[in-house]
Amino acid sequence: MAYVLNTEITSWFSALRSSWRTALRIDRSQIMAIQALYSTLGFVIPLALGVATGHVVEGVSIAGGAASLGSVALDASSSARTRTMFLACVGIAASAFVGSVTSQIDWLAILVIGIWGFGAGMLVALNRFAMIIGLQSTIALIILSHFKLDPLNAALQALLMFVGALFQAGLGLLTARWQRTKIERHVLATAYRQLADYASDPGSTFPQTRDALSNAQTVLAESSISEREGNVLYGLLEAAERIRLYCFALQQLRKSIGSDERGAHCSSYLDRVLEATAEELNNIADELEPRKSFVHFHKPQQELKEALTGLRQELGAFCDEASIQQVLGYSSALRDQLHATKKLAKSLRYKQLHLPQELLGSFRNRHPNRLQWRNALVTLRANLSLESTIFRHAIRLGVTLTLATALYRVGPWPIERGYWIPLTALLVLKPDFSTTFTRGLARMLGTMLGAALTSLLIALLAPANEVLVVIDAVMAYLAFTFLYANYAIFSAFITMQIVFLLSFVIPQPLTTALDRALDTLIGGILALLIYTAWPTWQLKQVPRDLAAHLESLCAYGSTVLTAYATSQPYESVRSHELLQQARLARSNADVSIRRSLEEPVSHHFDPDLAQSLLEAEDAIAQSLLALEAHLLAHPVNHKLTEMVAFKQQYEEALHLLAEAIREQRPAQQLPPIKQTLHDLNCAVKARGYTECSDMRAIVAELRHIVNAITLMAQLLAEREKSRA
Repeated sequence: MAYVLNTEITSWFSALRSSWRTALRIDRSQIMAIQALYSTLGFVIPLALGVATGHVVEGVSIAGGAASLGSVALDASSSARTRTMFLACVGIAASAFVGSVTSQIDWLAILVIGIWGFGAGMLVALNRFAMIIGLQSTIALIILSHFKLDPLNAALQALLMFVGALFQAGLGLLTARWQRTKIERHVLATAYRQLADYASDPGSTFPQTRDALSNAQTVLAESSISEREGNVLYGLLEAAERIRLYCFALQQLRKSIGSDERGAHCSSYLDRVLEATAEELNNIADELEPRKSFVHFHKPQQELKEALTGLRQELGAFCDEASIQQVLGYSSALRDQLHATKKLAKSLRYKQLHLPQELLGSFRNRHPNRLQWRNALVTLRANLSLESTIFRHAIRLGVTLTLATALYRVGPWPIERGYWIPLTALLVLKPDFSTTFTRGLARMLGTMLGAALTSLLIALLAPANEVLVVIDAVMAYLAFTFLYANYAIFSAFITMQIVFLLSFVIPQPLTTALDRALDTLIGGILALLIYTAWPTWQLKQVPRDLAAHLESLCAYGSTVLTAYATSQPYESVRSHELLQQARLARSNADVSIRRSLEEPVSHHFDPDLAQSLLEAEDAIAQSLLALEAHLLAHPVNHKLTEMVAFKQQYEEALHLLAEAIREQRPAQQLPPIKQTLHDLNCAVKARGYTECSDMRAIVAELRHIVNAITLMAQLLAEREKSRA
């Protein structure tokens, strides 16, 4: 018993050390130095005007409303940013009014804050923009519930905060006119640069390329751009997917060329193709997001042409003529795709959006209509279960805010400005262990540091109001700059910003800084204790996410395999959508596994099993990518009726495996998919591969899929044996 207890304590200390290291880590790629300028202007302009005109209290209130929305303008597309900010304006104003009106009655204020906390927790289920709206609205409610105002003054205070939030949103809308599609073009340029690295070295950059394309898809899906621009942007995204498939197929073929003298010669030409592809992809990225660079003396299209000529000359002398034919086919398709993609990028840069339909993507405007609201309600209803991580988070958040508010409002000891206790708990509590403890430690560390620095600055400067405006502007800028790079640094600067802001109306900055530090410490510890008392471990979430990824691969693979059984031209739009869903599901599974490893060991899902299952699923995904690449290169050269039986058994096998992973048990008897593949190969071989060229390569990829399915079944069976 003592050994088990010691092991559990050691496990917790190890998890806390991991959270501490994460809290101190600075992600330099997330430093928002330029974007923070716009958010800072929205905060400091009303504050400066209020001080200059003598309306200090009004200026502080408006600046507070503007500061609430400053973070929204940092990393969202212009359309998503504007939409979120305007919705948040309404949420902040309404919450400020409710908080002020209910503040007169302690029990009612405590109840309302708990309800708002539950609602903010549930909004996490929708998307990050809904989460932001819920978070900012709850913050406004908590702050304003501290000031006991009559209905008229409550309405005036809510109006001032609404004006501030509206000013910040309007400023964001104004800057968006000069930044139209800037974020969309930036994420696409990033994806193309990552794709260039992938063309040069696919083995080490495969995950980064997948994540970059997934991020581009997410940003485009959030945009409300015009249909013409949307067609071009989606065309660029779909082109990136096709280029990635061609590069993947060429790398797979490179392994089959051989290592003798003639094979090495052919491989050198193939390397030139991929190097020229990487250079052209970087050129496309420069077109999307112009940057200063040295003059390029090499012309990638010319390099591609010369490499293809060399490969054609090797065709007659190389023993494996089929492999070279495939390399030539993919390389030619890749060259044509790069040429068309560069046209798309140039058209976007020079606003020449009238292009041939075959170059454009399948953009469809999404309007915020009743259907979307209905979908949101369906999502929320689906999460109304204790099995849902979001529902547990919402209950935990509501209870925590209720206790935190009661602690300072009806507790036996007076706590000055005690609203920082529930405010800290709101910002610390997250649905998972690692983020909650990382946030909690970072918040407490940053607040202590911010309070100390504030005290030092006040002692040295004793600033007047005009100097306070400048200091507050600097602190706000630094806070917005480091918001996503390091939460501890952000907490330090946001503490200083708020203390200096309150100094305009509460001329006791040292006391305010001390109160904030103490209340933050209390709120942070309370949040961590409540999460520890009723945690949500990844132990159950990991198998769910792995199963969801496998089911998404089932849908994607079904579309690809169906295309081999028909003579109709291959339409890639549907498979592209399913691939995006599979990529998102894969990202969720990867995050769940990593979060599980940051939790105490006793609550881990078997990390070796989880990683092995994910690698097997990745093997299926890569083979499906290779099969789709063949379809893109040969859109009508296939009619394998035997593929129907293989597809059906593929779907059945993946459904059985997904169910077994979700329930953490061995899979039931799988269909004889290996025998079906053997029969398919024999039947097509007997006809001399007349229905489909490159059948050997196709069968090789199907064999990889079958091997991955078999491996997953074996892994689940072996785990059951070890548990027994």
